[in-house]
Formats: sequence, structure tokens, C-alpha cells
Amino acid sequence: MRKGIKQWITTATVVPMLVVLLAACSSGGNTNHEPSPSPKENSPAPSSNQATEQPSEKKMEMTMFYSDSGLVVDPPSTDLSNNPYINIVEEKANVDLKVEVPPYSDFPTKFNLMLASGKLPDIVHTYTPGEAYKAAQEGAFIDLKPYYDNSPIIQKYITPQMMELAKDPISGKYWRIPMAYDKGPQGAGIYTRYDLVEKYNEGKWPESVEEWIELMRKIKKAEPNSIPMSTRVVGDYVFIYGGAVIFQMYGAAPYGNRIQDGKVIPNVVLPEYRAAVETMRGMYEEGLLDKEFATTESESWFTKWNNNNVLFQWNNADQLLAGAAYYRTQGTEQQKTQKFEFAPPLKESPTDLKYTIGGQGIPISTHGLYISASSKDKDRAWKVIEAFASDELREAIFWGKENETYTVKDGMRVPIADKIGAKERTWLKSLAFIYGFTDGQDAQLAINEQLIGDSAYFNEVQASIKKLGEEAANVGLSSPIGYVEPEEVGKKTPEIIQAINKFTVEAIMGRISMEQFDKEVKAWEQKYRKFKYDPLQKFIDENKDQQIALGYQMAGW
Repeated sequence: MRKGIKQWITTATVVPMLVVLLAACSSGGNTNHEPSPSPKENSPAPSSNQATEQPSEKKMEMTMFYSDSGLVVDPPSTDLSNNPYINIVEEKANVDLKVEVPPYSDFPTKFNLMLASGKLPDIVHTYTPGEAYKAAQEGAFIDLKPYYDNSPIIQKYITPQMMELAKDPISGKYWRIPMAYDKGPQGAGIYTRYDLVEKYNEGKWPESVEEWIELMRKIKKAEPNSIPMSTRVVGDYVFIYGGAVIFQMYGAAPYGNRIQDGKVIPNVVLPEYRAAVETMRGMYEEGLLDKEFATTESESWFTKWNNNNVLFQWNNADQLLAGAAYYRTQGTEQQKTQKFEFAPPLKESPTDLKYTIGGQGIPISTHGLYISASSKDKDRAWKVIEAFASDELREAIFWGKENETYTVKDGMRVPIADKIGAKERTWLKSLAFIYGFTDGQDAQLAINEQLIGDSAYFNEVQASIKKLGEEAANVGLSSPIGYVEPEEVGKKTPEIIQAINKFTVEAIMGRISMEQFDKEVKAWEQKYRKFKYDPLQKFIDENKDQQIALGYQMAGW
């Protein structure tokens, strides 16, 4: 995770609409607390009588520097300063916009060189607020709050809370208009092969850890080649995704912490963590847990997920619907019969249930638009920013054109899935500087319902996502706002994680006794607890009320 002045959610890249997204951001993946529309309530066709008020000033040339956010422009010959989408912005702001868009891999270097030169375009987009804020404090950008306060257009998408989250904590200025990141599904939970629940548990969701284990036993007994639980190792992290589920049931994800009675406690020292390790130790002995769990990386994990009845993984809410649609359209004949849903919370929890529920993501991303202090016309530059928030551009990005990417039936838009999600349209999301990459949910829902093709199943998936969002809303944000780990802590993070992996893997595999495990945990605590968690404790103690007000309810737990 990239960190600047504040702790930021990294959302520098987005993905094509129809690709299955079985990897979290993290933001805690960022997600949405708005209720999803029902499948029969697709977005109405846009009105044709919307008047557009044009600025009365003379048309002028303005310059802009922005990142393509990792989205390749197709076709490559597209003129980024003259195309149907940027032309919407030009018309509404009455400008001739000249843009510079460096290759994604070169963006950080180009951006920093531009800052160093002091020769800035009128408008700048970047996903690295740390560098931008430092430059702003030295005079590179202007405070946009006065403009924001008088702009209903921007306020439609960027709430006052979002502006507060984007505020520079050092200067107290509002250098950027942040990108919204609040439209996708909210929360995280147990992403489950529900067809296995139907087949081996009569469709009844397990209500305790023991019932989940019993379901895995049934699967393994009926189909001996099954691997009911398998981990997916990513970098230094062993116990995330498939490997996180049991720990999450105990409210003790290995690399995280909880706040309990006002105290920050690393999960690894909790009795619940020890209990989860003991549970997985038993599963390993029974053959319910993959014998290769400590070394199964993504490619191998997906093979097992697809072919060996892996029952579940822990993932973000925004991953489910796209995954369900992907398997229904691009899976094998066997995979097309699989069903995916989020499991409800346990009714018999081994810990306080609130610690087992995934929280909400921060509702803004690192992306933002800035106006240079050297801009030739700051008012006109603001009109460009407002134009990027226009309804016309949003329609063009997420829906396209009637009879080209969608049709209208009974006053409702029906997507033409292969057209609206075509390769040459994917890059358009890079222009969603204000709405955010997770906007356009009305179009995405309509597309995925069409791809899934089974209304009953679609409704079940949606219901499980909605329920997850309600649970996340009760918990609040999943991470504190504005906390930045000391640099020396960040440098030691791989060492800290690897130490947790070592004694946890050895205990699960039976290579050390649980008594030896206790000693290893104690040694880890003595070495790392104060070093890593005392700064966070100090931050929470000093900012508790503010954090709760901003939505990080855990600060009061």
C-alpha cells in the first residue's frame, strides 16, 4: 500500500468491466453502502431535453496532465485531446483542452519531474497525494475549498465528508477534489461455493465454526479429491483470501489488530488467534486443509478453486457479482453450474461478532484533480473540473449511446453486453476523475444480470451482497483515517509478517507443539508489539473523537 501524508487506499489501477475480480484492494477494497437497485429497476433512459448552460467567456486553451490509471487506450491512435469524450468537457467548459498522458509505468517519474520543474499545466490529475500535497504546501497548487463550497455539480458526487478525508492534515488546505470511491458494494466476507452448501448441507448455511468444519467433512467424504480449504499465498501474505476464513471467523486475521476497551491489540496475541490455529491444525490432520497451503500461490489456488471443491475464501463484496457472471459465461460446463454467495455471519461466534465482520472502505481513492497556482485562468480551470463531473460525460463513460451500446425497452435501458463492455470502451473509466471507477453500478448490474441469465440466482447473489453492506455499515470504516506508520515500522513489515507466518504454519502443520507456539508468540510480542502498535495507540488516543466522527467507529470499541 502506498502511503503519503495520510494513509491512502491504493486505487491506481482499475479493471475491465467483465473481468472476474478475485483479488481485494483493499481496501479492504472499497465498496458501497447505498442499496443496490433491484434487477428490474435498471436506469431509465436519459432525458433528451436537458439544457446545458454554456460559459459566456471566450473559448480559451487550457492544459492538463493526467494518468491513464493503467487502462490502455484502444485504438492506440486515439487523440486524447480530441475525441467524443474529452470534447464533452471542452464544450461544457468552453475550452480547447490539450492533455498530456504519459504511459502508466512512466507516470510517477514524469509527475515528479514536472513538479520539480515548476512548470505545471492548468489542471493536474494524480493518484499520489503525498507528493502533490508536499508540492502544494510549497505553492504549486491552490486551495479548492472555496470553489467546492459553491459547486452543486461537484457536491453531487463529492460529499463534505469526502472533502474532509482529502484535507491536508499539515496545512489544513483542500488541495484536491478527490475521486469518489463509494459506489461499489461495501464490506468483506466469506465468499462461498453455495452449490456445495446446497448439495451437502441441504442449502442450510453453517451457523458455527464446527458446522463449517462438518460441511467440509461431508464434501471430502463424498468426493475424496476435494480440497475443502486452500490458501492463496500473495507475496509475504499466507493467510489472506482462502487462508483467512477460519481466522476471520475467530475475529483474528493474522496481520491485523483489534481495538478492545480502547487498547490496540495485535490479533496474533489474542486467545482467539490461538484457537483458530488449533482449529486449522485439526483440519490439516484430517485432510480438510490443503497439504500445500503454505506454498499455494494464485495460479495453483485458482486451479484448485475451479476443480477441487474449495469451499470458500475471504474477499471483498465487489468481487462477487463479476465473478458469478464470469463463471456463467466463460467457465467450463461444470463451472457454469457453480453458485457463489456470501455467507451470513455466524450465529454461534467464538468471539464478539463485530470483530468478525468486514468494515467499509474509505469513500475516496488516492486520485484527485488539482489546479495549479500558475494556471492562466483558475476560474476556467474549475469549469473543466466541473465538466468532468457532468451528467453527459458520466452517461458516455458508463452507458455509451442508445442503439450502439444499449437499447431502450419500456423506458428502461437494456445493455448490449458485448458492446458496452468492449475493449475499446475500457479506457473511458480513466476519465472518471470525479465519479470514480466504481460508479456506473446501474449499467454494471444490468450487464451482469444479463450475463448470469438466471434471475433467481442473480437475486440471491445481490441479496448476499446487500446483506454484507448492511453489516459493514454497522461496523463503520475498516481502517483509521490519516494514520501513517513510522517509516522504520514500514521497513520492518516484511520481517514482522514472515515471523507470524513461520510459527503459525509450523503449528498448523504439527511441526511444533502448541506450547512451543505460545513461546514463539510471546517472543514475537516482546520484539514487535510496542515497536509496531504503540504509535497507532498514540494516534487513536489523541484522535478518538475525530476518528469516530469520520466513520472509524472502531476507535470507540
